[in-house]
Amino acid sequence: MCGRFALTATPGQTAASLGLAELEEFPARYNIAPTQPVLMALAGPPRAPGSNLPDRQAMLVRWGLIPAWVKDT
Repeated sequence: MCGRFALTATPGQTAASLGLAELEEFPARYNIAPTQPVLMALAGPPRAPGSNLPDRQAMLVRWGLIPAWVKDT
């Protein structure tokens, strides 16, 4: 599987783009490959009653796909 990409935006630009309240500093990465950790924004429940804005959180996840024929992930 080849699905490489880059993350060159600053933490401030990334937080604004993903709608995150805050984001820890991270360096630019120019060759993110499968199996490497990558930033993901996860939407949770609304922040306050009556608000339609989700409480988003940033987390690192392993980038890649697991083929259907794999028995043990």
